[in-house]
Amino acid sequence: MDEITARLDEFIRERCEVGDDPDYGPDVNLFDMGFLDSMGAMEVVTFAEQTFGVEITQKDITLYPMNTVNEIAEVVGRKKGLC
Repeated sequence: MDEITARLDEFIRERCEVGDDPDYGPDVNLFDMGFLDSMGAMEVVTFAEQTFGVEITQKDITLYPMNTVNEIAEVVGRKKGLC
């Protein structure tokens, strides 16, 4: 799980140009804090699918919260059978 979290974090930091923003962290709501919008969320899902070889379905998006780096990593981990 640590590798999944680290790779997602790196992608989001680059994509969202987070820099050293003190409001950013693995448990911060990326939408509420303005780091991601719906288009950015689709980019993160596509990145996760391509990088980790999983399929994140609309059902997954509905069933599981994916608002933070840790929540997204948990869904990816579930899909890979790690959780």
